[in-house]
Amino acid sequence: MIFRRFTTPNPDTQRAFALPVVLMVSLALATLITVLLDRFGSQTRSVTGIVHSYENYHAGRGLHQLFEAWLRSIAGNAKISGKLGEHGLALTATLSEGLTPNANGAETVKMYLADGQGSILAEPGSLPAEEVALAQAIINAARDLDAQSGGSDGGVEGSIARRQFGPIAVSLRSASPRTIRAAVSGATAGEKVDEIVAELLKAREDLSVTSTAVLEIANKVGLAGDVRANLLKVITVDPAMWNITAEVLSDRLIGGGLLMRYKGTALVGASTAGATTARSVIRQWTREDVR
Repeated sequence: MIFRRFTTPNPDTQRAFALPVVLMVSLALATLITVLLDRFGSQTRSVTGIVHSYENYHAGRGLHQLFEAWLRSIAGNAKISGKLGEHGLALTATLSEGLTPNANGAETVKMYLADGQGSILAEPGSLPAEEVALAQAIINAARDLDAQSGGSDGGVEGSIARRQFGPIAVSLRSASPRTIRAAVSGATAGEKVDEIVAELLKAREDLSVTSTAVLEIANKVGLAGDVRANLLKVITVDPAMWNITAEVLSDRLIGGGLLMRYKGTALVGASTAGATTARSVIRQWTREDVR
């Protein structure tokens, strides 16, 4: 007779074997869940980014169209500067259905404008061919003035402001005295600069200064020919370049408040003696985070 020996499994041994398996399975599940959550988060962020981009684009276009409508409403009646209220307020409009995607009632849009032409062009490449040489002369004059100041801020005359696009003319209303000096120096090749700048600064003390002021000064100091024509090109009292701030405010949100703000620069169509045309191009139209 053959006897066989039977042993009872040791529970401790089974537990020792099962524990690593459980840990490996748990680690695998944790890794899988982490990957899935990360992928879900990436997709969510991607979709959110697309939605925000869509909202920003259409809200921006809506504000642009509102600005165009306002321009059409004043065309033939007055220049932009004559239609601005306190702090440069151009218009206030109430939109019954709101502009923002989650509007829960009426929203109010306010647009503010500020003279954006108080600077010289830093690069004349975008100008008509006949104005490139004149713009370069202004750039050179500004460089000479900066060199003379030894890198200082220009003292009482302020610094020379520069911009990347827009017309050649510098706004008499908003430019610093030093910026005006650079424009005059370039236009006249250094002729009678001090006298002309002094007359221009005196003229702009009158808040109702008109476009004829520059012509009158050119005649007063005795400019003629190309020099006179150049001065009339580079100094303007009626800017075509405006900095825009558009704000959308909630009428019914708890506590009310600002929902969004856009900022940009508008190049309004050609200015005439009596009006500004109702065409514009808004550049650098960007939304600011207000919440």
